[in-house]
Amino acid sequence: MGLYLLSDRVVLHGEQLAVTPAVIHVVGNEIVAVTALDRDQWTPPDPSHDVIDVGARLVTPAFVNGHTHLSMSAFRGIGLSAMGGNIVEDLYFRLESAITADDVRAFARMGAYDSLLSGVGTVWDHYYHADAIVDALVDVGLTGVVAPTLQDLDGPGIDFLDAQLDATVRLAQNADRAADGVVAALGPHATDTVSNPLWQRIGQLADAHNLWIHVHVAQSIEEYDRSVARHGCSPVSRLDGEGFLDAGAGMLLVHGLFLPQSDLKRLNPARNILGFCPFSQIQFAFPAAVDGWWAAGIPFVVGTDCGACNDSMNVQQELRLIASGHAFAITPSTLGQRFLTTGELDAAQALDALRRDVRQDRGALTTPENLLDTVWGIPGDLHPGLRVGRLEAGRRANIAVWDLDHPACWPATDPFRALTMSDMGPALWAMMTNGVWRGEPGRFRSSIVESDAYQDACHEATGRLRALLNRLSL
Repeated sequence: MGLYLLSDRVVLHGEQLAVTPAVIHVVGNEIVAVTALDRDQWTPPDPSHDVIDVGARLVTPAFVNGHTHLSMSAFRGIGLSAMGGNIVEDLYFRLESAITADDVRAFARMGAYDSLLSGVGTVWDHYYHADAIVDALVDVGLTGVVAPTLQDLDGPGIDFLDAQLDATVRLAQNADRAADGVVAALGPHATDTVSNPLWQRIGQLADAHNLWIHVHVAQSIEEYDRSVARHGCSPVSRLDGEGFLDAGAGMLLVHGLFLPQSDLKRLNPARNILGFCPFSQIQFAFPAAVDGWWAAGIPFVVGTDCGACNDSMNVQQELRLIASGHAFAITPSTLGQRFLTTGELDAAQALDALRRDVRQDRGALTTPENLLDTVWGIPGDLHPGLRVGRLEAGRRANIAVWDLDHPACWPATDPFRALTMSDMGPALWAMMTNGVWRGEPGRFRSSIVESDAYQDACHEATGRLRALLNRLSL
């Protein structure tokens, strides 16, 4: 059974993004055709298929969250004092050592609902108890690339490394889960928690199954210190020297806080993609030098990281920070401090000139079209088994419908700017993932949170979180 989705405003990818009247033909979980819409002439080619006409509402690809840990949404607000150090090692490893597979499934469901309500159709998730993550995605209807976390030097994953490797291979070979829109990647945790022998095993599996490798790289000073102490070089230099950057379908290297220009030159833009999680990074450390990534021609995707470090799974909201966050560097600059100290007119004029220069230098990086590409086209093209992020034939049917008359984005005279700079979540009118409508069009958000499935999921997750914290006396 199929359907035709009609709209006067459909976002299509050509040489550049365009909004045009179109009909999207969906059969099963796939878009099979997208054609120009002439309302006076169009009739359904197959009268047995449903016809859904959304009028002038904006139809776009669902967003792709390029890096997250869904189940860590349960840790929101826990241990905020640990943010001054390495919260991953100081707190999260302790929580994750006590977490069960059933806990992970319950917590990940909540993160998946949060994502869905923000217009996210696909996540690249990286965590422990991978089978539970897969089940949670299917429970909610989210599609995703699941990377079971792999560790052998440090971290809670040491004790079930073989189980996580087995889970990766099983998922890579599971046609039913692929039909559900859930596929596999390899998930080494970070360069300081994975030994060379394990990296070699990961590379062999990546080559054998044509899998992406999804890894945290240069995310903390501790990781950088250990790389220099153990290997005499930076994390990326080590990966390059051992040949790991060339394994499998490609490598997604996330965070890159300590990523010098010399390391950028080691990356192959055709195979090595960087991951940027701006709100997470400003909470835990500082934002990565994404301008340098852009200048070096290294593609990057945008993710939320996890709810525990961002308090939101709304990847669309990350785009505002990329677009305008550079302005925060102007005040503490030398010119900014000179003006604050002296109040002189020439200092004020120099400060404003800096503002103009910085804005001009960032130029193309901050256009709505390029920002949206980090949550649509670039991540949507990565995994050969889950093609999303564009409305075109052969892509998975992950589709968002937006009410541009909603006050959250009205008047939306420039839809791409609205999608980049507005808080679009409240304007989400309908959502399809894997060819299935989630919730009810027209009352999408309320129909989800008022459903028995969501209420049951919330109740279970709340009880499991309370029990986990009691076990750890937190």
